Amino acid sequence: MNKSIALIIGMAAMCLSAGADNTQTVVVDGTTVNKNVTRLTFSGDDVVMTFADNTSQTTDMSLVSISFSYSPSTAISGPETDKVDAVKRVYNLNGQYMGNSTEGLRKGLYIVNGKKMVIR
Repeated sequence: MNKSIALIIGMAAMCLSAGADNTQTVVVDGTTVNKNVTRLTFSGDDVVMTFADNTSQTTDMSLVSISFSYSPSTAISGPETDKVDAVKRVYNLNGQYMGNSTEGLRKGLYIVNGKKMVIR
């Protein structure tokens, strides 16, 4: 059971490291380790912690506590849409100029301002 919880925490650490300002606190037997864990490996009741500086430490799993906090530095607030440009040129797929408006066109594929568009 403890291994499962520790593994979940380890996976969370890997996920949080991408795209966010994060803080990781590692405490071993009451002493804070000032290094970031990049990998956790389990062997029996021991955990091998590999740190960002490529050093490692093996400790009894019951003595290790890892906590995470993060705040997204950038976030997606919603989809960005292109500004609606005025239709400049409309062509059919044969390359024939159809005018400067999509109104009145039959259903089909057209090239509008250099981009494919479906008229339904």
